[in-house]
Amino acid sequence: MRLLRGVASVIASGVMAIAAVGAAQAADFNWRIQSNLNPGEPGYIALEEKFVKLAEEMSGGRIKFQVFPVGALFPVQEGLEAVGSGMVEMGVLTGGYFAGKIGPIANLENGVPGSLRTPIERYNFFYKFGFLDLVREAYAKHGVFYLGPQLSPPWDIVSKKPIRSAEDFKGLKIRSFGLEAKWYEKMGATPVFMGGGDIYTGLATGAIDAARWASPAGNKNNSYHEVAKYYVQPSPMPVPNNFFAVNMAAWNQLPDDIKAILNEAAVASSFDYIALSAMADAKAMREMQAAGVQISVIPEEEWVKMEVAARELWEAYANEDQMAARGVELLKKFLAELGR
Repeated sequence: MRLLRGVASVIASGVMAIAAVGAAQAADFNWRIQSNLNPGEPGYIALEEKFVKLAEEMSGGRIKFQVFPVGALFPVQEGLEAVGSGMVEMGVLTGGYFAGKIGPIANLENGVPGSLRTPIERYNFFYKFGFLDLVREAYAKHGVFYLGPQLSPPWDIVSKKPIRSAEDFKGLKIRSFGLEAKWYEKMGATPVFMGGGDIYTGLATGAIDAARWASPAGNKNNSYHEVAKYYVQPSPMPVPNNFFAVNMAAWNQLPDDIKAILNEAAVASSFDYIALSAMADAKAMREMQAAGVQISVIPEEEWVKMEVAARELWEAYANEDQMAARGVELLKKFLAELGR
């Protein structure tokens, strides 16, 4: 009997030890991550439902995330400093916001008009053609590990006026940033930068006449169709991306297996974002049209001329710094591989 009690005591101690180890593993890495989107938008859902859940499950709970919506912890335009300083362990950021700090490579990373056309092209450019290594090098200088892009559906223009040609951009006040802003400015528009949370009010008050924000689901989720009754096609940004930014010190503390898991979760989140958007965008567009939104189409021959002008702008990045020159050369080589 005494022996049985002794065995039971040993087993109980072992179970408690295993539980303690499990609890320690579950609490090894508790990270906060701020999205650049709002709850309910496809990219936010893909972050929570794919990236976070996949990483937590595959790691056996050794890494856990608390997700925050855009602006909850820091303004989107301060994301580079917030992640780089360790204020948060992760953020989903938009590279074009940081071109003034990192250089034109940030715009090339974000996606530029007049270049790639499909998410698969974008994926191959990053993961099969070496662009991922280049942007990791660029962001490392700012204390940020560039985990990977979150490939996105098209980012479209909503407008209070019809836009059917380059001429129609003249005098237009349009929310934009990065190379896109220079492109619109070249066509006679006035670029205005504002955060996503200010776009509805900007359109409603006339502070801006148009805005480039998201795909139909994202634009409808923010109710832009209530104050901008024209939806411009084709998309000026057919294959853009945000990206998963990780504080470099936090990244370096991770074991190799969790690093590998996060890399795979980032890829999975990208394709989940694309898939979710494909379903949500068609429904959102029907609903916006039912609410009075009209599709404003730029004819193909006019659009081709506009894309040529955009390409001239991003090709000129090669003259600005060495990192941008390497990015432009890589993009031109990739487009040549595609026959463009």
